[in-house]
Amino acid sequence: MADDRTTLPPVRVDKAFKERLTAYAASQERDVSWVIRKAIKEYLDRHEEPSLGEDPDR
Repeated sequence: MADDRTTLPPVRVDKAFKERLTAYAASQERDVSWVIRKAIKEYLDRHEEPSLGEDPDR
């Protein structure tokens, strides 16, 4: 079975944000990429939900 994963362009973050992300990933015993994918998925799931009506982050 072929892997259907791909990459996205890199995201620039400040040093403090990167350190927070790395520390959180380590505390969850996960890779940073897993944490980022999970965060993006949760964001999209929340914002693509048609019953929300309005964007909750605006």
